[in-house]
Amino acid sequence: MWADLARRTNRLVPDASVAAVANVLDYLCLAQLYLRDNPLLARPLTPADIKPRPAGHWGVCPPVNRMLAALGPLQAAVPDGYELHVLHGAGHAGPSALAHAYLTGRLGNAHPGLSPGEAGLRELVSGFPRADIGGEITPMIPGHLHTGGQLGPALAIGQGTVLDAPHRLSVVLIGDGECETGTTAASWLATRALHGTGDHGTVLPIILLNGLRMGGPSLLSTLSHTELTAYFTGLGHRPVYSDGLDTGRLRQALAEALAAAQPLGIPGTSSVLVLTLDKGHGAPGRLAGTPAVHKTPLGDPAGVPAEFDALAEWLASYQPAQLLTPGGRPRPHLLPALPRPRPEPGGLPAPRGCIAASAQVAVHAAGRPFAQVVPEVLRARAEQGPFRVFSPDELASNRLDLTDEHGRPAPWLVEVLSEELCHAWAQGYTETGRHALVATYEAFAPITLSLIQQQLKHRSVRRHAGLAPLPSLAYLLTSLGWHNTLTHQNPSLTTALLADADPTLHVLTPADPARTAAALTFALRKLDRCTIVVAGKHTAVQHPLATVDEELRHGIAIWPHLTHPGLGEPDLILASAGDLPAEALTALARRLRAERPELRLRYVH
Repeated sequence: MWADLARRTNRLVPDASVAAVANVLDYLCLAQLYLRDNPLLARPLTPADIKPRPAGHWGVCPPVNRMLAALGPLQAAVPDGYELHVLHGAGHAGPSALAHAYLTGRLGNAHPGLSPGEAGLRELVSGFPRADIGGEITPMIPGHLHTGGQLGPALAIGQGTVLDAPHRLSVVLIGDGECETGTTAASWLATRALHGTGDHGTVLPIILLNGLRMGGPSLLSTLSHTELTAYFTGLGHRPVYSDGLDTGRLRQALAEALAAAQPLGIPGTSSVLVLTLDKGHGAPGRLAGTPAVHKTPLGDPAGVPAEFDALAEWLASYQPAQLLTPGGRPRPHLLPALPRPRPEPGGLPAPRGCIAASAQVAVHAAGRPFAQVVPEVLRARAEQGPFRVFSPDELASNRLDLTDEHGRPAPWLVEVLSEELCHAWAQGYTETGRHALVATYEAFAPITLSLIQQQLKHRSVRRHAGLAPLPSLAYLLTSLGWHNTLTHQNPSLTTALLADADPTLHVLTPADPARTAAALTFALRKLDRCTIVVAGKHTAVQHPLATVDEELRHGIAIWPHLTHPGLGEPDLILASAGDLPAEALTALARRLRAERPELRLRYVH
């Protein structure tokens, strides 16, 4: 479908319109970086029109702008029931995303002061970098999925967005420097873990091969064309190349890449589009090809006459009056290449009765071991709608048997030996409105700390923007209390996350398998939380369940069966969190009650 759509729009939308959109995006990016007035050069530029401290990133904008322009006709023609998402790797293309959302009107829908028009254009340009929206890509910019601010996971997050979503195409823009990260490198191979796990959508990776990282040449750019083709072919991808300068050729390459793109999980070769365009394309000649183009190539055009002249010439070269009306709107010949605003997707219904349902699960699970009740909870959740469990090859070790009677793994289960990929897949899945769980060892979970922290910041911005809530991020951390504690105990993930004081973070430390089942049920029902459930797989001791609902509601409860009756002040308070501490401390409480019956105890879990 996507290839046919690309070919059809290539016939219907003139290349000149696409080229004009690329040019106006370049201009608006440059204007945001440098101008505080005179956004359309309606009069001769003066130093007073220029920001005294230009800030932002230019280098990645030109290739991103060409891809946004080439994708525009496809986005405009997407039929009802289908979705096309754009994901940005590094997030540095904030000026591009803002400019594109401004031209399409989506930015104005979300932020009325930035609607297309003379006032909106002036505010867009003079207000950058914006304190309310940000100078890089954030959830506040509509029309662009944001990966959370960390370099590396964009491709895996894109894969997560299309799992169980055959109607969705995710286009992932990946810088060549980003290809040096372990998470990106693993993502190419990891698609093999998704074979046969469902009916999925399509991911089109686009490599922005611009030759430079922030401080020097990228490693990918040191490969010859033959080596680069061999590299991607060996990873199971067919590369399609375009230089980005010829708009017609770029659109043909995009159509060719979409024709060769396979839905995720289909064995065989899929495509990758490699856009070869120098970083910071268009920058003044003496700066082209140098790390200076990464941010603002001209550092002080308001104060240095030579830089002022270079900037004035650079801005004028785009002929903005030919691209935008005096009122700040795109001229008619740009409109065929711009997607029309679409309504934002509706939110999920608020969950009801979470505590009662979770407490009922605990009652049903009472007296049974972890290995029985936890898989039962996960299977029950999978029957209720889209759901995925991601695990770094540790489910069998963690007593989580999620196979059928023939020993085949559940179709909603994915195992791959990378905590980062498990998190990124779960992030893409939940960002598109589905529920997921990451199950791993407590000892190895800290590998994903930065990814979780970035996603929590991302979710915080979404809430600030009033966007619809998303399914929670849920982790199950197991394998506590090993004898090999030197290498296989590490509670630092919860320590670091709690130190962030994010109000949506919940760390649940259930005392027994029945409470673990309740905690997981609770975590998988709630929206817009990050819930870490910490539970050992060997726990055998069972505790009375009278206070389960209170523990879920408040996180803490007095256990009456180990507490001295009456309202007087206790002589000793015993407090436990987690199954192993509860097992040890309840044994102590019973011993004290037997040996010191006059001692007034209060037991809190």
